[in-house]
Amino acid sequence: MTYTYRGGKKLTLRKRPDQFVCRALPETLRAAGIADDAERVSSIASRVKTRARDLEPLMARGRTLAPTHHAYQVADSGEDFLITDRIFVTFAEPLSDTQVAEFAGRYGLLLRERYSERDCLFQLTTHTGINPVKLVVKLTEEEPLVAQAENDLNYLAAKRAFVPPSDREYDRQWHLHDHLSHPEVDPRANARCEPAWQLLDGFGSREVVVGVSDDGCKLDHPDFAAPGKFPAWGYFSGTRLVTRDDIDARPEEMYQQGANHGTSCAGVIAGEAGTRLTVGASPACRLLPIKWESDGPSLMINDSKMLTMLGFIADKVDILSNSWGAVPRFLFASMVIRRLTRLATGGGRRGSGLLFLWAAGNENCPILHEADQDVPHTHGWVFEGGSWQWGGVQTARRFANNLVGIPGVMHVAALASTARRSHYSNYGTGIDLCAPTSNSHAYFRMPVAGLGITTTSGETGQLTQEFGGTSSATPLVAGVAALVLSANPRLSALEVASVLRRTAAKDLDDTPYPRTPPASFDPDTSWDVSPIAPFDSGAFQDTGHDDGSWSPWFGHGRVDAERAVAQALELRGEIIPPTSEERYVSRPGLTIPDNRRDGIRDTLEVRHTGQVDVLRVAVDIPHAYIGDLVVTLIAPSGLAVVLHDRAGGSRHNLSEQWEIATLPTLRQLKGEEADGTWTLWVRDEAPLDTGHLEEWSLELGVIAATPRLTAEEAPGVSIPDKDPAGIERGLTIAEEGRIAAIRVALDITHTYIGDLRVTLRSPAGTSVRLHDRLGGSRDNLRATYDSADLTTLQALRGEPCQGEWRLWVQDLVARDIGKLNRWSLELRPEVPAPTPARTATAPRGRKAAAKPKATKGTRSE
Repeated sequence: MTYTYRGGKKLTLRKRPDQFVCRALPETLRAAGIADDAERVSSIASRVKTRARDLEPLMARGRTLAPTHHAYQVADSGEDFLITDRIFVTFAEPLSDTQVAEFAGRYGLLLRERYSERDCLFQLTTHTGINPVKLVVKLTEEEPLVAQAENDLNYLAAKRAFVPPSDREYDRQWHLHDHLSHPEVDPRANARCEPAWQLLDGFGSREVVVGVSDDGCKLDHPDFAAPGKFPAWGYFSGTRLVTRDDIDARPEEMYQQGANHGTSCAGVIAGEAGTRLTVGASPACRLLPIKWESDGPSLMINDSKMLTMLGFIADKVDILSNSWGAVPRFLFASMVIRRLTRLATGGGRRGSGLLFLWAAGNENCPILHEADQDVPHTHGWVFEGGSWQWGGVQTARRFANNLVGIPGVMHVAALASTARRSHYSNYGTGIDLCAPTSNSHAYFRMPVAGLGITTTSGETGQLTQEFGGTSSATPLVAGVAALVLSANPRLSALEVASVLRRTAAKDLDDTPYPRTPPASFDPDTSWDVSPIAPFDSGAFQDTGHDDGSWSPWFGHGRVDAERAVAQALELRGEIIPPTSEERYVSRPGLTIPDNRRDGIRDTLEVRHTGQVDVLRVAVDIPHAYIGDLVVTLIAPSGLAVVLHDRAGGSRHNLSEQWEIATLPTLRQLKGEEADGTWTLWVRDEAPLDTGHLEEWSLELGVIAATPRLTAEEAPGVSIPDKDPAGIERGLTIAEEGRIAAIRVALDITHTYIGDLRVTLRSPAGTSVRLHDRLGGSRDNLRATYDSADLTTLQALRGEPCQGEWRLWVQDLVARDIGKLNRWSLELRPEVPAPTPARTATAPRGRKAAAKPKATKGTRSE
């Protein structure tokens, strides 16, 4: 009879004669020829079903790959008892670190976790000599040090049934689902948010925050009625941005009667599910609205205000939605562009980039193009003498937008409910995606089919069924991006953008609209030329983009929440943190002197060479008034970061954990050398109430120091004008190794960088396009391309470093000229995984074992 112990009681088991469990994923087992259809039962293990006579031979082959065990079931119920190669042990008495180590050595075990003085998690090794079931029995029945032993089990748990939102207007929100049957709704048009929620088994994560800059937001709208829905907000008063935490801040100033655009945008993003009226694409995610001053349809924005806004939201949001802009020229100051560029790669709540979504606009014109004909960019109507009259369209030939080409900035076009391009939608170079929204004729001269968007409003009735334009499409994409981050919070902003592009749907209707017919007030409509060549077809075409084919009308396609979330979840399974994480604990039990600015200091010794990449710090401070306390963490270099600064008022006891995602100031410590003495400084700066430092802990994810292979030249060679042959230059890397990361820096003087194409070719022959005719009339291409940010460079990972690297620079358009001043290459080769760090010591407390881990002024209406 086979048995084990569970909850202190004997439990009879039965071996399955035709199944076993191996600590390997199905694809590994398939590649080894062991099983073609293994069932994944955990993040790292699979169950194999086979014929009884093949069981033992296949298990023997499995053991050459990874720990392999029989599959068990509970004898009286038949339910699975899926053991792992780990066991829990509760000792009869507290043991020292030395005693635990002796115990582990005696049984050939590895200590994987120490939860308390008595409770531990161990992993079996080949030296253990018996399987986990037998070991549990042996320890329970024969080992005097052990009070209880149990197997660490895998569970295949059924998900709770997903319940769609019950909000009153949800069924009318065709842009989220396929429930609405209507002659003007094509099922290809909706963003498939409901099936994405099903994949997530929820409506997104409250840890994801989406910013929305617009004409304000009605904070007390019932569809935002969830605790903590707005972690912050702000409104402009002149040049000052008044924020929620300012002493004179007034929440009622966030909404201005008649200015409902921002409220609607916020609802499209994240209206709460199960509240009252409507829902957004990511109902459970949070919102941070910024209110620009407005006058009718116009927002009052300038470059300095833009910088102020960006400074405020830089570390508070993951995504920023902007349903406003201008044509034919939309050009920010260089300082704004630089700030946007930096935030896109290193800003955001997680420090891994901030995704910017921008409305492409509703003027039926290009956003970045130099045309050879006059292109209309207004609707042609003017309001005079109390009524509308035709004044004729305004036209332009040059359309400029210096947001196009910034990594992490995406422009969103409009898709009608008929799955056709919305007639008004802007198009051409710079369009990244489209999303479902309203339809109307750009010049209000013809009927076109399509429904509006039902969402929140500040007006009486608190909703609108006629929201639309790229103003609605953009926040919808922002909401979907929030779902992607909810599924995989490790993704950078650039990776989220790539996921959205790669998964976008291309099964759309590219039927063009008829031209505007003549009218008595306008008999010659030859002015109606859009979409113009080369953007006169909506067909998808291969442009060489890593994220797939592209359409001048639809970008990479219609945003698809279901496919995007599915891919994010898949990537989550593939991402392995590039760190070796360690946890250090001190339990000093030190009294904190009352009303003393010197306070107390406690230290932890870290002996692990490398740079800090992940950092978490937790404290347990029993105290009668935590508003007295200041808590500071000091790195070995002396760099200090305040964790808690007299917040919380009269609340008792400070039991808190901080990490980079929740306390942005901790980012200052990223890249610090981990090795050395880390200090926690605790001060009580007010009289009467007292307390003590019971415990504090530090978790460090350390990236091992790696060599850098570099090469550089400054040729100062001219780039021939309008010559596809261009110039080629080479740099040689002599050292061997395989690429883990790559960075390329360019310095090119040129008077129109939109003429340029720059391609890098590796020694292995892989070509990567670094710059492809973006930036329009901007001068000079001085840029650094990093594989951490540019998905195309990631294709070089794993290739050999050694050999000649070629740079090919082409000027493909006449007139403007330039030269290649300098270029450089920096490679970081792959290195072996870092060895585990030694256990930290806590000089005035007990030591704790290190814990290895496995792993933008006109709105777009």
